[in-house]
Amino acid sequence: MILHLAARNLTRHRWRSVLSLLAIVLGVASLLIGQGFLGGMTENLLRSQIDMVSGHVVARPAGYPTTQANHPVDTLLSVSDEDRAWLTARAEAWTGRLLFSPTAIVRGESLRVRAIGVGPEDAAVFPRKDWKVDGSLDGVVVSRGVARLLDVRVGDEVILQGRTHPGAMNAVSFPVAGVVSTGNAWFDGFGVFVPLAEADALLAADGKVSHVAIRLDSRGGADATRDALADRWAGVADVRSWGDETTDMMRLQAIRQKALGFLVGAILLMAASGIANTILMAAWERVREIGTLAALGMTRVQVLHLFLLEGVVLGAVGSALGAMLGLGVVGWYGTHGIDLTDAMEKGGANLPVSATLYLAVSPFWAVAAPLVGVAIAVLSSIYPARVASSLPPAEAVRS
Repeated sequence: MILHLAARNLTRHRWRSVLSLLAIVLGVASLLIGQGFLGGMTENLLRSQIDMVSGHVVARPAGYPTTQANHPVDTLLSVSDEDRAWLTARAEAWTGRLLFSPTAIVRGESLRVRAIGVGPEDAAVFPRKDWKVDGSLDGVVVSRGVARLLDVRVGDEVILQGRTHPGAMNAVSFPVAGVVSTGNAWFDGFGVFVPLAEADALLAADGKVSHVAIRLDSRGGADATRDALADRWAGVADVRSWGDETTDMMRLQAIRQKALGFLVGAILLMAASGIANTILMAAWERVREIGTLAALGMTRVQVLHLFLLEGVVLGAVGSALGAMLGLGVVGWYGTHGIDLTDAMEKGGANLPVSATLYLAVSPFWAVAAPLVGVAIAVLSSIYPARVASSLPPAEAVRS
């Protein structure tokens, strides 16, 4: 009977109930979609860092600068046969890379680029299944950004000019074997791939490398491998895990999480005030009805339950609809993704971020968000319910 009365009372003023319901729907959906964006961005950052920049563990020469656009070759790493055997035994795959910052020259036009010398084992550490290639990867390959800025096509000649490891200047002309889009803004704006042998000859590196990147079976073993390699190359190399490399970006994500909390909190506060208003107005409009029910034997506890139930119904229905909407949006963009290529190109992004963002929400938030909506509805119903249940029956009937 109480459930029937609660449902009937909510339909008396439909628009007021609908507005309160929409506030709950918006709050829960916003919470889920916001968490989907944050979860997707976090996973995007981690995968992009691991799959394009550092692997699970990366070693650089001691004192190597952390500025991403600066890749000096004054100090390089020598990987001995014993080191190679150790790396092969500990890692699923590993590779040496030569990162340098030459000037690319095409038909008199020049551009400072990020060049990466890569060997044949590089593909085992940095997956290439999602790359889009025009031409071939066998040779010098320029990114889409470089191709656009220098008007480079497959078959054109590009001159790479830079300072060698001993400190002299050198320049070599290479045919462009391909134009690639990796989907990673860190490379696609100004990147050039050079076969490791050609990069070694250009820089006079004598078989040395600037980076050693390691891929493991899982992310969880990165810290142990980092510590072991740091002990082996103490004083020679700075060894960092993927977690170390993404610390600053994760701090930024924490700030975004707080900002989302404030936004969703404001929306849910609006929902709470709407529900409290709906139920409180209903209480004052139904004073005579409440007195009649009390005179017929309904206790104060039952009156309290009646008005609380109205809040629960609004919260449950609104939370269910909000969860369906939020999870539907997250599910769609979790499968199809959001293409950020144009935004990154216009913004000049130089971070290890994939150009396609896939939303992802954790099971915790999928359960917690609807419960938060119901809890807000119940809490906002307590005061109006207590007001209604405290009305004296005799005075209520005479009202």
